[in-house]
Amino acid sequence: MLNGIPEPVRIIWQALNQASPTFLVGGAVRDWLLHERPHDYDFASALPPGDVAQWAKLQGWQAIPTGVDFGTVTLRHPSYQDWPVEVTTFRKDGRYKDGRHPAEVHFSDRIEDDLGRRDFTMNALALAFSGTLIDPFGGQDDLDRGLIVTVGRARQRFAEDPLRMWRAVRFVGKDHGGLPFRLAPETSAGMTASRPLILSVSGERQRDELMKLLASVHFAEALEAADAEGLLGIVWPEWAAARGFAQHNAHHAFPVHTHLLATAAQGTTPLLRLAGLLHDIGKPECFTQDACGTGHFYGHDAVGALYAERMLQRLKFDAHTVRAIRDLVAHHMYPWEEAGAKSLRRVTREWGLDHIEQLWELRRMDIVGSGTQKAWARQPEVRARWEAAVAPAELRGLKPVASGKHVMEWTHLPPGPEVGQWMRRIQDWVDEDPARNTVERIQHFVIKGSP
Repeated sequence: MLNGIPEPVRIIWQALNQASPTFLVGGAVRDWLLHERPHDYDFASALPPGDVAQWAKLQGWQAIPTGVDFGTVTLRHPSYQDWPVEVTTFRKDGRYKDGRHPAEVHFSDRIEDDLGRRDFTMNALALAFSGTLIDPFGGQDDLDRGLIVTVGRARQRFAEDPLRMWRAVRFVGKDHGGLPFRLAPETSAGMTASRPLILSVSGERQRDELMKLLASVHFAEALEAADAEGLLGIVWPEWAAARGFAQHNAHHAFPVHTHLLATAAQGTTPLLRLAGLLHDIGKPECFTQDACGTGHFYGHDAVGALYAERMLQRLKFDAHTVRAIRDLVAHHMYPWEEAGAKSLRRVTREWGLDHIEQLWELRRMDIVGSGTQKAWARQPEVRARWEAAVAPAELRGLKPVASGKHVMEWTHLPPGPEVGQWMRRIQDWVDEDPARNTVERIQHFVIKGSP
C-alpha cells in the first residue's frame, strides 16, 4: 500500500510522522484496500491543531485552520502546493448539536478513539507509516464481504448526522469484485427507523451525495437501495406518488417508479441518469383510463418538467442542471419517428445539437427501461432522416441570413412587433426549404409575398 501512495503525499506524511506518529485515515485507506485510487489523503495525529500549525510554519509550510474547532488543519508543503492534506487531532465526539457537527469535541491520544467516531467500519481504518493497518472494528472483513456496517449502533450513527444514510446507499455503488456492496441488515434497520431525519439535512449536502451516487460504478443498484430504504420518497413526495403506480399499458411492464429506475440504469452519464430517474415523474398526476382499461398519461411530459424543476431546486441544484433536466423531461415525448424535415430543422435550431443528442439517448433509455423492448429499433432510421433534413440547412445556416434591419428597409416599418412577426414568417418559410435562405430570395418573399 505504501508503495502505491504518490511521492508528494509520502514525503509529506514522512515529515509529519517524524513530528508525531501520524496515520492515514478514512476513505484513502478504504480505497487502497479496494484497489482504487484515492481522491484525497487525510491524516490523524495526537498533536493538537495549534501545535500542528506551529510545527508546519517552522518547516516553511502553509497552515490553514480549515476546521480548527474540530481539530483540523490543512497543510501545504512548499514544494507540493498541489497536494494539500488535512491533519486532524485524534478526537472523541460528544453529542451532536445540529445533525452534522458535534456540540463538543474531546481530543485524545489514541487513534482507536478517533476511529470510533466514524460512520462505517470501512471508513474506520487507519494506516501507520510503518505499513501497519489499524482496524479495531473489523472494517477490512466487512470490505472483504462487501458489507456496509455502521460503527456501533446504526440509529445512533444516523441520528448524529442523517446524511450518513445517503452515504450508505452511495457506498452500495462501489465495486466489490464486480458486484455492488450490500447494506448489512442492522444498517438497513437503522435507516428504516431514522429516515425521517433526512429532512433535516440541507439540500446542498443531499445533492452532492446523490451526484456522487450517480457517478458510482454500480449506480443502478445504489439508486434501488435509495428507493428501497425510502430516501427518495422522503426527500421527493413526487417520487412517493409514483411508487407502485400501475401504468395499465401494454408498452410498459413495470409500475412508474420501477420504470424510472430501469430507465436511469441505462444512462451513460450522471446527467442522463438523473433525467431518466425523473422523465416520467408527472405520470401519476396525468393518469386516465379509457373504456378498454388502457392507461394514458396525456401531458405528463409538461407536468413532469415542472415537477422535475421543483424537485431539483429543492436539492439546490445549479440553474444550468435544472434547465437541462427540465428541458429533457419536457421534450422526451417528441415524435422523432413521425416528424417531417421542416419540424426536424426547427427543433435543431431551437434546441441545439447537444440537447438533441441527449434526447435521442433518453428515448433509447426510456424504451429499454419499459421492460418490453431491448433496443430502440427505429433509431438508425430516425437519425438518417434527421441528418438528411438538417444537412442542407447546415450548409446554408439554420437561421435566416436576412435580419430585422433588412425587413425594415424593405417594408419601411419602424422597429416593433411587426418586424418580429415578419422574422418569424421568414424563419418558417426558410425551414420549409433551406435553399430559400439567400438575401435575394427572402427580399422577394417579403416584397412580393412569394418565393
